[in-house]
Amino acid sequence: MERQGTDLRASKSNSWTRLLGLVLLLALAPAGGAIGQTGDPLADLADVAPETATAPLATEVGDALGVAAAEEETDPLPPLTRRADGHRSAVEAAWFAGGSDPTQRAQEARFRALQLGARSYEAAARALLAAGGEGGVRLERLMLAERLAPDLPLVHMELARVHLDEGEYPDALAQGIAGLRAIPANLEASAWLAASLLAMFAAVLTLGSIAFIVWLGTGVFRHAAHDFGDLFSRRMPGFARGALLASAMLVPVLLGEGLMGVVVGLFLLGFLYRRAGYRRALFLSAVLLVVGVHPMTRFAGMALGALDSDPVAASAHAVVRGMTSPTDIERLVRASGDDVLAKAALAVYERRSGSRDTAMLRYQRLLEETPNDPVVLANLANMHFEQSEYDQAIRLGEEAANLVRSATLLFNLSQVYARSFRMDEFEGAMAQAQLVDASEAADLARAAQPGFVADLAFPVAPIRNRMLRAAQGGHFVDPVSRTLAPGRLGESWTNLAGAFFATALLGLLAGGRWEHSSCCQRCGKRVCNRCDGSVWNSQICDGCHHLFNRPETTDPTMRMARLSALRRREARLDRLGTLASLLLPGVGGLLARRPDLSFLGLFFFAWAAFLIVWRDGIVPDPLAVGSAGPLVFATAAGLAVLGYAGVVYLGLAVRRSL
Repeated sequence: MERQGTDLRASKSNSWTRLLGLVLLLALAPAGGAIGQTGDPLADLADVAPETATAPLATEVGDALGVAAAEEETDPLPPLTRRADGHRSAVEAAWFAGGSDPTQRAQEARFRALQLGARSYEAAARALLAAGGEGGVRLERLMLAERLAPDLPLVHMELARVHLDEGEYPDALAQGIAGLRAIPANLEASAWLAASLLAMFAAVLTLGSIAFIVWLGTGVFRHAAHDFGDLFSRRMPGFARGALLASAMLVPVLLGEGLMGVVVGLFLLGFLYRRAGYRRALFLSAVLLVVGVHPMTRFAGMALGALDSDPVAASAHAVVRGMTSPTDIERLVRASGDDVLAKAALAVYERRSGSRDTAMLRYQRLLEETPNDPVVLANLANMHFEQSEYDQAIRLGEEAANLVRSATLLFNLSQVYARSFRMDEFEGAMAQAQLVDASEAADLARAAQPGFVADLAFPVAPIRNRMLRAAQGGHFVDPVSRTLAPGRLGESWTNLAGAFFATALLGLLAGGRWEHSSCCQRCGKRVCNRCDGSVWNSQICDGCHHLFNRPETTDPTMRMARLSALRRREARLDRLGTLASLLLPGVGGLLARRPDLSFLGLFFFAWAAFLIVWRDGIVPDPLAVGSAGPLVFATAAGLAVLGYAGVVYLGLAVRRSL
């Protein structure tokens, strides 16, 4: 819990950095269930009478709390409280007490949610979404849902859709941006987005690098086949030379190394026959391939499996969401002996269940363990205030205010000062609350009733961190490794990296040991010193050298016919090259003799392709993101397409200047 204060301060200053997560972390990354969980008790019970809907839940909770009490025999704390009305929290009770109108229910639930620190009460917000409605009624319910669950991107995106249908484009844009900003604060949404983006990025690094290595390796295959055949016989026909080299390249496959063995072989050909600029690009692609197959794929698996990785953290998040089950409570009680997160979640559960005395005892125990946690200090101060113990409330509230800047905390202090008739401090605390977050302070002031204070929300960052630490990601890496490299190369990233490093070293050492064959840049004829006896250089054959550099040694008529044929060939190749540059990613850079442009073209193309193919994410939306996810993917895909178009244009321009 000591880290909760730090995490809370970090989340106030920069919410987006809590992702990738992840990713990013990350975060990105993913609440009390797996990605794709759609169960929502309040949405299901929205139109059911409370007395009939909650009776089974009361029985189940009673059974679980009986087990919980037995587990706490050595704990002097009282057993967990079971509400007499069968509801899981005071917020849920306020929802059902609001009558049959969902709008009235939402207003009652929101007041209790503010008071108890449930700043994003998703269950009631989802019930409002399910209630539907037309026109102004629909808009009013969505606005209430936004206030109930400001961290639920789905609500913002539905509001944006309504504003868009009404032609209110600025409001639609504002809600769309709010939906995107809410993603990092929502555990399920951030995990889903982080997992999708990381999986796409891993696929781009892996397949883009493989494609680049294959492009450069196959581009020199015929020269390598010619030279390789000369080791056996200079009379060997061309097709036999090609078959011989292809057979050698397939040896790693026979040894069980799969596709990655062929890639390493083509990587060797590229290092043997390409120049320095191409070798640097090949080495970079090999590094990115190793990163894509192993660390990046593991990160994607961690984000994808984070929600299921730590059951205690998942149950704690269920308490935060107000979606607890008897199993969650029992699990938290069993872990509360030495798990601070479980103790904190149980304190929140007691507080929201309406058992102030038991909640106070649990918070006092937490304060002994984590004396510098602002959330514990602030919420304990609220409970002292509710018991008219103003001096204690002021002391604890001021200690918390020294640890974290929070408009809610300052608002609470102002209320305690007012009850103590310390009006100067009251005005100062209210002024500071407005400076920290004017909208939050105004929202609390509008909701305020005599004696109203609001608990600080339980920070999501410690839960996310627990889940990510527990997640392994190996279940995502293993299928990729078995598919691409079923042998020793796929066992670890060190094996794969070592294979590429050894191959690069071999290529550097052996690259200048013999005369390489090449092709004439004018006519395309093979240039080989061993076959021709002597050549002018490796870029032009003897015939073209005499034709262009020693015209006096050639027949004028034959020279003109030869020049005309070469011009037609050059025009034909230019058209084919332009078409290939437009249709095939990476070709434009190779034809322009710019391996860096070829490399970028492949990666931009792969990134755009995966974003379009996986426009709905790698797994279904957990009913938390809505259209915010496709919006993120569509925006990123558009940027990737623009980047690819720019690379293609630059490649064509460089090629024209050669």
